[in-house]
Order: sequence, then C-alpha cells, then structure tokens
Amino acid sequence: GAAMDLTVAAAVSGAGVVYLFEDWIKPALDNGSLQPVLSEWWQSFSGLWLYYNDRRLIPAPLQAFLDYVRELNAPPRVD
Repeated sequence: GAAMDLTVAAAVSGAGVVYLFEDWIKPALDNGSLQPVLSEWWQSFSGLWLYYNDRRLIPAPLQAFLDYVRELNAPPRVD
C-alpha cells in the first residue's frame, strides 16, 4: 500500500534502514537503490493464512475470495 511505498521511498532517499518483507523491497534491491544488510535476519512471508468458523456455511463473498486465491495459486496448466 501507500505506507509501504512511502517507507521504501524514505529508505531509498537515505532516511535510514528499512525492515520489510523482501518481496516489498525487491525492486529497489534489484535496481541497486537499496543495499541489503543483515540478510540473515530478514523476515520471510510464506503466504496468507485464512481461518473461518464453519466450512459448511461459508458466506458467498468469502467463498468467492477463496476461489480467487486458489485460482491465483494454482500451478500453471499445461494444455
């Protein structure tokens, strides 16, 4: 979001060190505008986890979201 973009921009401009998930700062690392430090302490992000009460009565908007996320994460189909 905007707050993360502002945080990365502040670090790129020299305001200080930024501590965010690698995916959020990867473009700045790739183009050299940020340099990695203390990489052994970097956070990892394995993905979203969603918990909900009852698998039988999932509201339609939640079911649509679940279907969308599953589709995004499905392995590529080979036709």
